[in-house]
Amino acid sequence: MKRIIFILLLALPLPGQASEIYKTVDKNGNVIFTDSPGTHKKAEPVELTPITSIPSTQTTGRSSIKPLDDHKEDIYPVFTITEPANDSTVRDNGNFTVKVSLKPRLVTGHTLSLSVDGVQQGKPQRNTQFRLKNVDRGTHQLSVTILDRKGKTLKTVKSTVHVQRMVFRPPTPVPTPAL
Repeated sequence: MKRIIFILLLALPLPGQASEIYKTVDKNGNVIFTDSPGTHKKAEPVELTPITSIPSTQTTGRSSIKPLDDHKEDIYPVFTITEPANDSTVRDNGNFTVKVSLKPRLVTGHTLSLSVDGVQQGKPQRNTQFRLKNVDRGTHQLSVTILDRKGKTLKTVKSTVHVQRMVFRPPTPVPTPAL
């Protein structure tokens, strides 16, 4: 019984699909489309072209797009720290910019992470420049890592930098003779 009611409900809108469409023009020149000729003297039936339908193609279930293998080492053949140069000395009181050269550009979802002496500096970013402030004097190991979208390391470059800072020493007092 439920099936019969369901089929009747599905068939209910079908007569509306087969009705005629009429075109009329009112006294102001506006075109009006209606489903009944009514009292309009010059109602013309509109001939509709059949609906164009294109059958779907069978899919094989395999995508023709190959996923990017995030863990290939040769994704970035050019990846170096260009500034400061390896084994160079920085004399700006511990403030300097680390610049990275990278080709090709970062793939969507990949980020760069900077570490100084093994300690990550800030959050991973897509920018190829990192600004460091107030780095202690001495020799430091810089490393920049390319991370994939899951945070896994793809490639790392390292560089050594020597930081010199200005030291303020008060003048040595002049000895005074003892009385």
